[in-house]
Amino acid sequence: MNPIPTSKQLYDSILADLNAAFTINIPFFGKSFLRALAGVQAGKLKLFYLLLGKLQKNIFVDTADPESSGGTLERFGRVKINRDPFNARAGQYTASVTGTVGGTIDASTTFKSDDSSLNPGKLFILDTPYTLVSSPDFITLRALTSGTNGKLNIGDTLTVTAPVPNVNKIATVTAVVIEPLEGEGIEEYRGKVVLSYRLEPQGGAGTDYRLWSQDAQGVKQTYAYAKSGVKNEINLFVEAEISDSTDGKGTPSAGLLADVESDIEMNPDTDLPEEERGRRPLGIFQIHYLPVTIKQVDININGFSGLTTDIQTAILSSIKSLTDDIRPFVSSVDILSNKNDILDVNRIVAAILSARPGAVFGTVTMKIDGVTMSTFQFLYGDIPYLNTVTYV
Repeated sequence: MNPIPTSKQLYDSILADLNAAFTINIPFFGKSFLRALAGVQAGKLKLFYLLLGKLQKNIFVDTADPESSGGTLERFGRVKINRDPFNARAGQYTASVTGTVGGTIDASTTFKSDDSSLNPGKLFILDTPYTLVSSPDFITLRALTSGTNGKLNIGDTLTVTAPVPNVNKIATVTAVVIEPLEGEGIEEYRGKVVLSYRLEPQGGAGTDYRLWSQDAQGVKQTYAYAKSGVKNEINLFVEAEISDSTDGKGTPSAGLLADVESDIEMNPDTDLPEEERGRRPLGIFQIHYLPVTIKQVDININGFSGLTTDIQTAILSSIKSLTDDIRPFVSSVDILSNKNDILDVNRIVAAILSARPGAVFGTVTMKIDGVTMSTFQFLYGDIPYLNTVTYV
């Protein structure tokens, strides 16, 4: 797209046209009405250029604005992946309560997570009335806070916000029924829509597994490989979005793996006839749904001259950008020219110099899971995680 001219450029161009048309040199003072006219016309033309620029921007999925900004991004998504961005999902939990058998907890009774819980002070609601048939007994509570800000761990306790006759006030989480998930970011959504244009369904090839897994909320990427030494079996490694991972590094939960399995077995679009929803090819005997393997990366930089906090921040950002882009290569899906699965000391040095050109420092060492290496290739679901950058 051609750059949009500035108001000054438009003004100068109109003024030059007027000078040429009337063979005059319009003065700055006195009879300068034409200069004012040129300024007005430049302002109007600027609005036209901005409108045309926005229109041109929104005919391509990789540059389109979201509909909330007057754009067309979600329209592309509804055509190609049949959905809008995922909203944040509230968690649901099984909680144990004690009391007198026959005691009833009314619908809409709320519980508040205690200070010792993962997310204290959050409200949880009982959607349907429940009468205790034993003590302890179990109820299902739904978080009123969507996303991981309302997440609880097994063993966390909650307190009822208003007394309930014949039921003790404390409830304890015993199981996760529905895991909470963060809403899908607009750029995450855009990336999946772009991927759906680039990849073509092929009846069970690696591209299909990557496309199908996009229907599971919380999935960042998947890596499908034929299982070594076994016929008709696939190892599918699943990487979670950082906000939805169990460790903040990309490891998916058991619930997310189950969601991926469900969406690969059957299209989640319930508007389709039942016979058109099946996805997994008949020739595939078994799919193993596996979490990615996080490889911890620790970097030591020796003898850095003139180190400051700002320099450290810039270098950390540059190295993190390098490691975040490194992912396993799947030959059936990925483009060979985009292959980026090797991390070595030379690339780390280049990242340091990119952040701080002309920097003076000594040797750089890299450890992968505590083992010193000069180069490492991430294969079969290995994912790098930058743990530390230390200056010695």
